[in-house]
Amino acid sequence: MISLFFLPWAAQAQSQDTKKHSWPYKMVRGLKTWIDSSAVRGKDPQYISIPKKAWAVELRADMNNSFLDLVSKDQKIEGIDYWGAKTHSGPTLSVGAWIGYRGYGLSLSRAIVGGGDINALSLGAAGGNYGVNLRMKEYKSNTPKIRVKGDFGDGEYYEEMVWETEAPLNIRSLFLDAYYLFNRKHFSYAAAYDQSARQLRSAGSVVAGTMFYTSRVAYEDEENYTLISIMNGVGRLKFTQASIGAGYAYNWVPAPGWLVNAMVVPMVTLKNRLKTYSYEVQILEDGDKPFILVPSESHSYTNRIDLNADMRLSASYQWQRYYVRFYSHFNHFRFRKENNHGHTSDWTVYGAFGYRF
Repeated sequence: MISLFFLPWAAQAQSQDTKKHSWPYKMVRGLKTWIDSSAVRGKDPQYISIPKKAWAVELRADMNNSFLDLVSKDQKIEGIDYWGAKTHSGPTLSVGAWIGYRGYGLSLSRAIVGGGDINALSLGAAGGNYGVNLRMKEYKSNTPKIRVKGDFGDGEYYEEMVWETEAPLNIRSLFLDAYYLFNRKHFSYAAAYDQSARQLRSAGSVVAGTMFYTSRVAYEDEENYTLISIMNGVGRLKFTQASIGAGYAYNWVPAPGWLVNAMVVPMVTLKNRLKTYSYEVQILEDGDKPFILVPSESHSYTNRIDLNADMRLSASYQWQRYYVRFYSHFNHFRFRKENNHGHTSDWTVYGAFGYRF
């Protein structure tokens, strides 16, 4: 009798509570349902298990370094074969924290060693059969290593020296990659890279992947006139590359709780574009400066189809609500125009300690 008496009131209260829910609440609730269902959909429980605790928090520490190498064939000084300028962000140690739901979350980090002029942001997501990673980075360097090679008639000449420029080189880059794993039933990308799943038995998968990379290098300042001069007047450049490819990933389970992952995805760079901005000297009759640099022209170059690769390696251990992960990643990109060419590379190594709740 008591249950029958309260049943209409409970139904009315539930109806009113449902009406109170705003569209943001419904959207978040729907997203949560989709994440939960996609985490288990199509999985073989003998190979992959999903932890019951969906939330997790991590403490992270990572080491990162980015390299830039510019080479210019000199057209002005007889006997000079080329000039080169190489710089890097310096090994940077950062510490931070991450919180998320089944691998989807937010992180904050701060450079504590070598990161005085570095700003970086990284985001990642790993679903049932896909992975997406985004990295943005900006750093400054005022100590490029300059090298010169030539022959002035008395033998080959080569020298390296470190310049300390008054105005730093500014390098800004964005990297985005995404993967699709075909063996959803037996292989888990999430088990290797965010521990929102557990790989119980060894398995591999064919991988389809794509990469997008864009970077801008700027040093157009009067203080860098010598550097601009040996680079054939180029004071700023921007290069963009888009690649697709296929490879293989393998999860090796040497013992319960342990997992070692290796992934290699050869790529074909279909879009490979370089844009250069040149500058000329304008003499000033009045003022504090004897001259200024003014933009003269810009050119866009579409380079030929190139080959590249994306490589990843991770090792992790999970027990009860805890896990640890070690991860490394390497990328390399090349660009070229008539008398200037170069390459960039980036490597990252990091460790994480996580707790599920």
